[in-house]
Amino acid sequence: MVSAQSVQGNGAFAFSLESYTVQGQLSNAVIQADNTVSMTMSINDNLQTSIGAIPITGNGEWYGTVNGATVSGTIENVSGSVQVCYFIFFCGSANYVGNGTWTGTLSGNQGAGTFNGYITFTSSSIPQITLNQPTPVAGTWSSNFQSSS
Repeated sequence: MVSAQSVQGNGAFAFSLESYTVQGQLSNAVIQADNTVSMTMSINDNLQTSIGAIPITGNGEWYGTVNGATVSGTIENVSGSVQVCYFIFFCGSANYVGNGTWTGTLSGNQGAGTFNGYITFTSSSIPQITLNQPTPVAGTWSSNFQSSS
């Protein structure tokens, strides 16, 4: 797992996919007056592989609740794509969806913790990618939350 740094109302997350580390951003991190939490995730990273950089993009939503110094919730509506180009003659892409759960602790407005979930490739022009088989992912997150009070 990889740790992450954050700024007010924003944060970051990282997870391992196969043997590669994927990093993303958390934005619009808000704790509502009713102790519900929401964040928007985005991925715009390049995986460094033996055949070169593989761009991966995506987005999703994190929802949860605060209970004392603990925060937890679900990761929903994750979707994105990867693009692979090699041998100058071939470029292909694969689309994925995902979901998961997250948990952590709060100290003031600073939160940090872990998450677990699945990514499933739903379509691909890349023969090496297996379709419709959930791949587990796990990682860490960190964010400063804004209060909506």
